[in-house]
Amino acid sequence: MRFAITDIETTGSYASENSIIEIAICLVENGEIIEEFQTFLNPHKKLSSFITGLTGINDAMLRNAPDFEDVSDEIQELFKDAVFVAHNVNFDYSFFKAEFAALGVDFQPPRLCTVKLARKAFPGKISYGLGSMCKDLNIYNSAPHRAMGDARATVELFFKALPLVTEDDFKKLLGKKNVENFLPNHIEKNNYDLLPEATGVYYFLDKKNQPVYIGKAKNIKKRVKSHFSGNLESAKAQGFIKEIYAIDFKTTHDELIALLLEDAEIRKHWPKYNKAQKNRIQRYDIIHYTDQRGYLRLALNKGSNAGSLKSFTSSFIAKSWLIDTAERFQIDLRLWGIHSGLETDELPNVDSYNERMKEVLQTIEKERATFLLHKEYSPSPITSFILVEKDIVKGFGTIDTLEESISSIDQLLSIITPIPSTEVNQSLILSYLEQPRGWKIKKIVN
Repeated sequence: MRFAITDIETTGSYASENSIIEIAICLVENGEIIEEFQTFLNPHKKLSSFITGLTGINDAMLRNAPDFEDVSDEIQELFKDAVFVAHNVNFDYSFFKAEFAALGVDFQPPRLCTVKLARKAFPGKISYGLGSMCKDLNIYNSAPHRAMGDARATVELFFKALPLVTEDDFKKLLGKKNVENFLPNHIEKNNYDLLPEATGVYYFLDKKNQPVYIGKAKNIKKRVKSHFSGNLESAKAQGFIKEIYAIDFKTTHDELIALLLEDAEIRKHWPKYNKAQKNRIQRYDIIHYTDQRGYLRLALNKGSNAGSLKSFTSSFIAKSWLIDTAERFQIDLRLWGIHSGLETDELPNVDSYNERMKEVLQTIEKERATFLLHKEYSPSPITSFILVEKDIVKGFGTIDTLEESISSIDQLLSIITPIPSTEVNQSLILSYLEQPRGWKIKKIVN
């Protein structure tokens, strides 16, 4: 078997906005190096002082260097019928894949990571970084942070580790479908193996056991895998790979509860790689105000509004509610913004109209809903529920049978997982009230 043991230096830490500036490939077969390749590449931009300080490579050294396209045929030939080997191979691979993709070439060689190989051969090390492994195994690196120096050191690490790994483990490390090939280097395989194929919320944790990303999924294991087996060229993907040390999870019986839990957990921890809850469901709120003539009025307003009387996810449903309520209390619809003509037609007396409006507002307040959304999972005896008290989401939970735990609000509050009321979870509940998707409503009178 032939191995192309590779190292690169780059302008930055992720391939989508950075370039390779140096490549070294040591072609290994039958336990020896049979060919070496090394070249600078011109990134066509100025290097940062950090990269120059780290590698010793400066702009003058790259000025007359070839472009990747100029050496791509030679590189393809080196990788032909060879396994792409590197220390943290997914990083190097992401840069090669991006460079070849720009040339219209689908670059997908078999890969082997010497970090994972070293974990199998030398378990229990504090660090599996190349520098640490060279120190522990007395491997001399003539030029750290330079492509050929690191590539030759990786060759030595490969030679030392390979005899200590079983043939079965080695085949697994080479397998395209092997879990360890896509997991970040800090994640143990058994951590991934414990993830369920169930609905719930998952947590990517850093080395201090703090969440750096929280997500929800219908299938937690499948969704976690998708983070690491897709595009690895972005800054976010590389951030994940470097910072994730463990994966945790909480299962739920339903996607709605997973969505509520995800929102609550993100707001509790504010992980660095989560966007700030940007994907919100549109709300249409009924608000009240007094106009310049002294009329107490209702109006439909798009967006989040503190102190709104009612909320809907559809403007049509919101307008229908306004019309029905106006007919119920015999209110002139022009004063609720449904019809125009206020300047020309006679309006009702302000005082008598406002008295009816006070009755409207009092009735709306009394009718603020306290209810359970509940869903059974036949033939399982488990029932999931979400408690909403006076239109405010209080929390969720599960019970063996619905009837045994709905005698009072206080009893429900003692068994739920409480969550803060937010615009996101209020909108989620509204959307499920309008399209229940298997959920049922049970009103509660406290």
